[in-house]
Amino acid sequence: MNTDILTIQLPTDEISFLRQYAERHRITISELIDRYARFLQVSQKYDLHPDLQKVTGIIPKDIDTEEIFYQHSMEKHT
Repeated sequence: MNTDILTIQLPTDEISFLRQYAERHRITISELIDRYARFLQVSQKYDLHPDLQKVTGIIPKDIDTEEIFYQHSMEKHT
């Protein structure tokens, strides 16, 4: 496999996170980025079903969906 060198600039906290994540998973940051790039390539091959595309992003980001689901579950099962 041919490789190239890529230099990127990221916020310090992002780099720290990548280092910690890679260390916990016993991989290098290069491997982490490579795996994610491959994931993106594969995921581009498969489009979401049109029905899913219609509803993607309709819930505003400021709504705590996990809390709403938790409350609903508590009401349903108590």
